[in-house]
Amino acid sequence: MIQSNLVLHRGAREVTLDELDAVPLPPSTSTYFPVAHGTVLNRVTETLTGAGFGIESMQLSLARDSARFFGTLTLKNKLSNDACLAVGVRNSTDKSFPIGLVCGSRVFVCDNLAFSSEIVIARRHTRFGADRFNEAVSNAVVGLREYQVSAQQRIAQLQNWELSPLEADSLLLKSCETGTVSWRMLPAVIAAWRNPAHVEFQPRTGWSLLNAYTGVLKDRQKSSPQEAAMQTIRLQRLLSPPDVIDVDSTPVIAG
Repeated sequence: MIQSNLVLHRGAREVTLDELDAVPLPPSTSTYFPVAHGTVLNRVTETLTGAGFGIESMQLSLARDSARFFGTLTLKNKLSNDACLAVGVRNSTDKSFPIGLVCGSRVFVCDNLAFSSEIVIARRHTRFGADRFNEAVSNAVVGLREYQVSAQQRIAQLQNWELSPLEADSLLLKSCETGTVSWRMLPAVIAAWRNPAHVEFQPRTGWSLLNAYTGVLKDRQKSSPQEAAMQTIRLQRLLSPPDVIDVDSTPVIAG
């Protein structure tokens, strides 16, 4: 079974759906109205399946005495032969962060999970927070089809973008000069680019170069998933074929 890449760190543990549903909900206050983790997940899955998106698998985790939840859902909807749609969802019952949902792409062969911020939801635990989250999820899923098409087009453009050695070296250097990645990380990226671990990334294209980066960033997600997600989005802007117009975005990623 294809699995989403859920990074467990800082004491988080993977759980089953039954364990998630069993987490008790703390009482509400005059200003804080927590929503059960299971309720948040159920709303997301019901909306996705109702809109025709198949769920291939999911991974769920709890942290901080089960007060914080983060899950990833791998969808059956493909973006290419080796990539598909992925959804991340989070919730907390300790006032640490709002209910959230973000969508992106997952690469099968090296298990990269690159969240994009083209579709992001964040709703606070207010009196009507749950209702507003439900409404926002419905609206986001409606736009997910459009996102799927745009992501498919972007991947195809990267796969068709052939890079000469000089062009690749220039992009590698530029990624450090712009602060997209650190100079310390660059040697590992160069090694992954010049000696790809997977045959799918042997073609000298923008898609292979992007995955050289994200393969290295996968390890960084364990210590700083927020920063790794930001780096992935900056890389997507940097590694755009010349005829692709960049679209600014502001991510909300949680781990």
